[in-house]
Amino acid sequence: MTMTIDQFIQTYNGSTVDVDRFYGGQCWDLWSRYAQDVAGVPQSATNTVNGNAGSVYTSTWDQQPALRDKFDRLPAGTAPRKGDVAFWGNAPATPYTHVAIVIADQGGSLLCLTQNPGATHQASITKNGLLGYLRPKTAAPAAPSGIAGAWRVNVAKLNVRAQPSTGAQIVAQYSAGQTVNLDGWTGRADGYDWGRYIGAASGQHRYIALGPAGTTDYLKR
Repeated sequence: MTMTIDQFIQTYNGSTVDVDRFYGGQCWDLWSRYAQDVAGVPQSATNTVNGNAGSVYTSTWDQQPALRDKFDRLPAGTAPRKGDVAFWGNAPATPYTHVAIVIADQGGSLLCLTQNPGATHQASITKNGLLGYLRPKTAAPAAPSGIAGAWRVNVAKLNVRAQPSTGAQIVAQYSAGQTVNLDGWTGRADGYDWGRYIGAASGQHRYIALGPAGTTDYLKR
């Protein structure tokens, strides 16, 4: 199961990402990790053609079917979305080109998850010199808010599983009207959104389907 955009930010913010183990944590490393973890692109399809991150946008996308299968290439004038990958050419603020993950559009700048200089962090980067964006076609959805807390089961039976998948072992079962206290949303898989909690007896994370993807139909407050 791929990461959501929010899970990626939470996982790597503050860390040094060094995918190829050359030259330390470069902006390219963060991009490659993102493409692999969120869109499922193999590392080989994320490489630059000349050592500069901007060449992924200008050249690699044309040359790598695996990258085109997972990302659309959009011009700089496109209204950016959270989860887009922004690429810059040679410009005063990005003299060796740059790539970063968009968190929010700020008008003349972008709030991004970025790396180099420094470890992965959030920062505003000017749009001056922007080449454009690669937008994930099938990125995992952003985590919904308000999942943590007490819910009542809204279906006759609700299976509790060892992993967030319909193929995972069933370890318990809730009945209609019973209460479950979730600590959050864990992702989307097999056509369902999944919530999790820590089992009182096992001390392990346990998972229940909240409902068909994008819903919490199996539960109610």
